[in-house]
Amino acid sequence: MAIKIAAHISRVRAALAFRFNLNADQHGFDDIDQSIREGIEIRGTNLWVLMLAIFIASIGLDVNSTAVIIGAMLISPLMGPIMAVGYGAGRR
Repeated sequence: MAIKIAAHISRVRAALAFRFNLNADQHGFDDIDQSIREGIEIRGTNLWVLMLAIFIASIGLDVNSTAVIIGAMLISPLMGPIMAVGYGAGRR
């Protein structure tokens, strides 16, 4: 009986290790570096979206609306530069 339970626990552990393996879909460091570097630049469409977000945030500040300010933060394209700062700090 104990051998069956141990075998079952072993199978469950193997299944969980397979499902929760973080290395299975991990990209290489060069791919991550290239992706981060591509997201840093604010130009073209990202620049227009940033200006729109600034305008919306300004309206939210003028009318004292927290919801509008949060909405402006959600549409701003600043996640690329923020991730680049964190990545740069982590690499150094």
